[in-house]
Amino acid sequence: MNPVDIQPPWVFVIEEKIVREDGMYFVFPKGLSVLLIKKAGQIYALSNKCAHMGCGMGAGVLKGYTVQCPCHDWKYDIRTGEFLDAREIKIPMYPWKLVDGRIYINVEKGGRS
Repeated sequence: MNPVDIQPPWVFVIEEKIVREDGMYFVFPKGLSVLLIKKAGQIYALSNKCAHMGCGMGAGVLKGYTVQCPCHDWKYDIRTGEFLDAREIKIPMYPWKLVDGRIYINVEKGGRS
């Protein structure tokens, strides 16, 4: 598929070659603050706002498949967006796809857990 063929709601956010293993990257498709994390070769796209008080998750600590909020230590599973102490609380996850080395995020379906 040619990147020119990618239509909204898919938005280009970053070149895949830039995203390193265990790295956390801020991207802003259509002004949304999204955190990209690459773990074990898989990319995860989640909201960059903690469900507790909206703190930026990208300033937190990544350990395994858990990211810890820097403000109040809330921990989330990067695969599901679930808060580990109360799994019914989630931060939004965003669908993504890789086309010709470029990562796109679906901003219409994003934000749903």
